[in-house]
Amino acid sequence: MIKIPGNISLPKIKNLYSELSNSGEDIIDVYLPKKIEKMDLGLLFSYLQFLATWVRDSRSGNLHLPIHTAEEVEDYLENNEFVYPSIVLAWEKEIVNADGKHIKGDLKNPSKDYFNRMDFFDLKGTSVPIYCFDHDKSNRGLSRHLYKNFRELANETTLGFNLFNAFKKAGDFNKGALRAGIKGSYDDLIAIIHELFANTHEHAKTNELGYNLYPNIRALQLNFHKKPINKFIEQFQDYEGLVQYFNSGFNTNEQGELYLLEISILDSGPGFVKRFKKISDYNLNISEEVEIIKQCLYRHNTSAEGFSGETKGIGLDRVLKTLDGKGFVRIKTGRADVFRDMRNNQYHHHQTAEEIQLNDFQNNSTNDFTINLAAQGTLLSIFYPIEYIKL
Repeated sequence: MIKIPGNISLPKIKNLYSELSNSGEDIIDVYLPKKIEKMDLGLLFSYLQFLATWVRDSRSGNLHLPIHTAEEVEDYLENNEFVYPSIVLAWEKEIVNADGKHIKGDLKNPSKDYFNRMDFFDLKGTSVPIYCFDHDKSNRGLSRHLYKNFRELANETTLGFNLFNAFKKAGDFNKGALRAGIKGSYDDLIAIIHELFANTHEHAKTNELGYNLYPNIRALQLNFHKKPINKFIEQFQDYEGLVQYFNSGFNTNEQGELYLLEISILDSGPGFVKRFKKISDYNLNISEEVEIIKQCLYRHNTSAEGFSGETKGIGLDRVLKTLDGKGFVRIKTGRADVFRDMRNNQYHHHQTAEEIQLNDFQNNSTNDFTINLAAQGTLLSIFYPIEYIKL
């Protein structure tokens, strides 16, 4: 069995992959915690990528919730943002309570109520998750904020309109900082979201051989984070690249706090490498995997016609240009976990994909990449500073 820790962190999520890989059990159950103490920067979707990896494992068993009665379900959902997506992603598994009782019947109505509040950006806190579950054939499967008529991907203009209230909700902690911080950048941020989510629409609904994935998650999260620079550095002390990023001279408020907008896009598709190479196993070395990620970042490489004749973007290269001088982007797909610090390593046009610099997320190297245990799908997490402007 695997127990999700209540004090979860990126290193502890990495340990979960080791537990899954090294388990000698024929059936591996997952136990959710009563709560997660702090769902900090980048954690929610990192956890969900692991859960998707477990769901796809042939040994995955039951999902256990730490509740005893039907009356506890609503509070457990309401107070823990990781619970709803965990339940939906694992719906084809057995879901049991702390007494071993099967409780899907108890979960249906509270889950619908939770979805409705989420759909109107009415959840607690400043985290705004928007989920698409391709295996859910109800109108809750594809988000109305990302799709038109629950079928056709919204264009950039429509997406900007649909997500305006999502940004307002995420910025509830300081509306003035939000307005000042993204003034003039809103359309660019929407362009990033559209580009990245359009890639999930095109590349992450089927596996590397073209078969529909079941179950499957594709999702967006907006979240604002606020803490002193030294606390960010302390939190990510094991990640030299992030420490360097947070030491790069941000404008903070009078309390020394930095405001960060997190934009995370997650899918449980085949991932960059399997999709690009149309392979089902990782029978290549890690440097080759990173080169494939660079190919996907290269200008025009992921562009395609689609969506009722609309031309989709100009590739993930556009994302790097939009983040230039400000943002940090992490890409975890397959066995690779890499990043690009657009503040300290600014954008310039590359003649070839091989020239693009990516750093290993664990050791910060540009040529010695860590071989991680394979994760399902792709996670792109963008950290975008909302620098303090004294009014």
